[in-house]
Amino acid sequence: MDPRTKRKQREYEARRQEILSAAECLFSKNGFFKTSMAEIAQGAQFAMGTVYRFFKSKEEIYISIVEAKVEELAELLDEEIALVKTPSDKIQAFIRVKLDYADRHRDFFRIYVSEWSGYEWTIKSAFGERVWKLYMAQVDLVADLIKEGIRRKEFRKIDPKDAALALHGMLNSTMYVWILQAKPSESLIDKRNLISTLFLNGIQKESKPSYIRRVV
Repeated sequence: MDPRTKRKQREYEARRQEILSAAECLFSKNGFFKTSMAEIAQGAQFAMGTVYRFFKSKEEIYISIVEAKVEELAELLDEEIALVKTPSDKIQAFIRVKLDYADRHRDFFRIYVSEWSGYEWTIKSAFGERVWKLYMAQVDLVADLIKEGIRRKEFRKIDPKDAALALHGMLNSTMYVWILQAKPSESLIDKRNLISTLFLNGIQKESKPSYIRRVV
């Protein structure tokens, strides 16, 4: 790729990111439905025509932001899980990172939970495909950790996929309720020890005393 093409690509990506950043700010502040494309263009300091060259609609902008966040979370999970050795510790790292990420991006994810919980199904063909694959990759990651724990006789013999889905159900319901609270009495990360204890005590071998590394 010649220098001129590289420069144009960098400029394209920079402008695209400016639009996404402006939109995220507005979505978090005003809500998805109350934010217009004109306001996004104004926030990014671009003409409307420029914004539409990058994104066909407000929905496409939001989907792009969600995809970016899911990808960022996936990278954080891989990094943190690689730092610990046992399957139990890896699962605890997974729980901690996922709760911490939702805690730090509460304003944005509140928009998804409160405004898109029903609407998302009407655009499933556009919204669901890539994000769903990224989400299921997280489920498969946990299932692989459980398989490893079974091989190492740390966990009892259970269906790894079912157990992974059960953990995600615990995490998602916890995050859903917490995000919708106007003023949560505690941070989301404070719930990590309870979820870790409940889940790991359920899958560890009965003959082995439960051990949950308490994070303070």
